[in-house]
Amino acid sequence: MTGIKKIIIGFLTVTVSGLMLTGCNVDMTKELREHYTKEEAADELKTGEEKMEEWIGVNCPDGKVLSMENSFCQLTGGPIFLTGFVEGEFSDGRETYDYLMNVQNGELYLDPGAKKRQEFYDECRSLVEEGLGVDELILDKSEYSNMSFVLSMGMDDWIMVDKADKQGVETNDKLKEGALGFWLTNMETHGYLPASLVLSDGDVKEFVRDRDRKDLIVVGMNAYVPEETDLSSYTIDNIESIEKEYGLYFERLILNTDKEQMDFNQNGDERNVSISKNEK
Repeated sequence: MTGIKKIIIGFLTVTVSGLMLTGCNVDMTKELREHYTKEEAADELKTGEEKMEEWIGVNCPDGKVLSMENSFCQLTGGPIFLTGFVEGEFSDGRETYDYLMNVQNGELYLDPGAKKRQEFYDECRSLVEEGLGVDELILDKSEYSNMSFVLSMGMDDWIMVDKADKQGVETNDKLKEGALGFWLTNMETHGYLPASLVLSDGDVKEFVRDRDRKDLIVVGMNAYVPEETDLSSYTIDNIESIEKEYGLYFERLILNTDKEQMDFNQNGDERNVSISKNEK
């Protein structure tokens, strides 16, 4: 197993820090408290078993579930939540795979192995470069430079509207929203692909380029672009048109030249673009 069961986010994020700064009462004495009932966990697991059995019957008659557990998420020092996924090991009769299944829609995702994970990363990078209209996205050696791509896996609503930052939401709900959003975009889930694609050894490039695919590609990025790039051309309307055309969702987008930085981010249901001088 890859350790997805309990992903611990290393820092209390801006979301949670914001709760503290605004005076909301986050009781950190409950840091190991399970914010779900045993019945809820059992029901989710039972649903996962039923969905998995149904999926195998339709798609992989020789398949077998080798293990299954609830999947959890947790912010450091905070409560533990169910994610709406089950996880474990699955065999198609030839190979064994780590899997995640969305128990709401019954979609199964497999870890395809290092080669296909790299193919997915490379094709996503190429797609985003095309969408942004740049020749190359460049990572430097700073700790802030990064580039990540992950399928939304049926969790579009959790990502596209960050309810964790909205006013009037109960503290516990804010924590759960934040934990689920960061669980999805955590590095450990990157590269999981639809089971049908993995088991058929399908073409990753064709999958990434398919505008009718069920899942969005969620992008998180802080990268450099060629110096001649006009960062002012990246307005909210422009970025959202790129998302629509290419089946992307920019969860975080920071583009740099030596002189300027463009920061596109989301706070609650508001999206913002700003350009500032680059301090590099």
